[in-house]
Amino acid sequence: MNSNLPKSAAAWRPRYHYTPQCNWMNDPNGLVYFDGEYHLYYQYNPHGSDWGHISWGHAVSTDLASWQELPVAIPATERAMAFSGSVVVDHGNCGGFAPPDASAPALVAFFTGFDPDTKIQSQHLAYSLDRGRSYTPYAGNPIIDIGSTEFRDPKVFWHAPTRHWVMLVVVALEQQVWFYTSANLIDWTRVSTFGPAGSADKNIWEVPELFELPIDGDSTKKRWVLIVSVNHGSLWGGSGVQYFIGDFDGKHFKADASDGQLTLWADHGRDFYAPITFANLPDERVLWLGWASNWAYARELPTEPWRGQQSGVRELGLAATSQGLRLRQRMAREMLALVEPEPLLKLRGLPACQAGEALSQASLVGRQLMARLVVSTRGLIDPIGLEFFKGGDDSVRIGFDPSLNGFFIDRRCRAPLFEGQSERHDARRLLDAPDIELEVWIDGSLLELLADGGTVALTDLVYADPQATSVCLFHGGEAAMVQSLDLHQVRAAMYSSNEES
Repeated sequence: MNSNLPKSAAAWRPRYHYTPQCNWMNDPNGLVYFDGEYHLYYQYNPHGSDWGHISWGHAVSTDLASWQELPVAIPATERAMAFSGSVVVDHGNCGGFAPPDASAPALVAFFTGFDPDTKIQSQHLAYSLDRGRSYTPYAGNPIIDIGSTEFRDPKVFWHAPTRHWVMLVVVALEQQVWFYTSANLIDWTRVSTFGPAGSADKNIWEVPELFELPIDGDSTKKRWVLIVSVNHGSLWGGSGVQYFIGDFDGKHFKADASDGQLTLWADHGRDFYAPITFANLPDERVLWLGWASNWAYARELPTEPWRGQQSGVRELGLAATSQGLRLRQRMAREMLALVEPEPLLKLRGLPACQAGEALSQASLVGRQLMARLVVSTRGLIDPIGLEFFKGGDDSVRIGFDPSLNGFFIDRRCRAPLFEGQSERHDARRLLDAPDIELEVWIDGSLLELLADGGTVALTDLVYADPQATSVCLFHGGEAAMVQSLDLHQVRAAMYSSNEES
């Protein structure tokens, strides 16, 4: 770790991605839309910037962009920390938690209760009658207890075709997802098991998620996607997110076995983990976000008094590619609304060398940016892309490498601040179109690349020199052509306050 740079740098704090005002944050929990508000709960330590005293922190937004931090919604107690889970809106009052004369349904939270003495992990329920501000623990907790120390992260949703509730819970060390069903949200029956599968060897499975997605935007053609976050054995080591495409009948998930392989990665960077979707959305979109960090070094990140940030909100779909069906992730329209409409720079149809010169002459700087670069593959010999946080010989490169037919983030900074920062992460291209597209979102220390219409995603943290803010183009040979380059400022969005609202 480099001790020459400041422990805390305001330049590294994101301005349009959520991070708490202070203290530790990891997995998002219980994402739900209710009564005009989007709720973001998250794993949170109210007492410091290291992991511990895990409770459910809470923020709300009316637009998925500007977030207001609220008091802790589910606090840790002496007997149990509140690990990850989900929230549903009980419209039919299946659990009976809303009084008969209630004007609104109850929000029902499911989470893993972790006993710090016995280390037992069991599934708990709590309900809210005050718009998600506070939760009352169910008197009969735990609702599921198998006596395990590795049994966690309940995901609950309503399965309309079979008219019952479904719960997914991981048995972490067995690399399994257990499926349960219920009519009343309290009494659960185990109905099936999925796994081990994919990247299972020596892995710890966490935070399961299951949803249905349209193929290429066609709502008449849908498939189910099972998400499993994995620790200790991801693509680059540490934690990551794998997914399986298949069918679900309300009790059993069956993954496709086409291509002869099942391991697909939702993100090819190192800093996207435990993503979950928003429940009860007012439209047909499937939106998610994830923790932008990695358990391999999350405790080492050089920020104070906060540690932890969430990714941007992404809209999900499935894309038919040359390699088969793959997850597509695009920034939600609410994120796009933060982009300043007038570009800092707009280039069209230039040789890459001229585009690079035009960008250099513009002398653009910034740490809150969105860039779209479209490049022709014809005549492309060497890597091409954008450099951010450039200062002297130091920079972070995001681009396309024709020798690998893949996209990359190269965060091998001159002065890395934590073990693992000096790495390059690559992802092979999935489309055969003559032009390649890079959409890059930069926010303080967070980089998100959504390439080729979101068919490739890479998310990485970079703690570059706070004084390094220049933007440049590196180009792939004399014949390389830049079809378009648009560089925009992104407005700061997050409002953080602990005042009740």
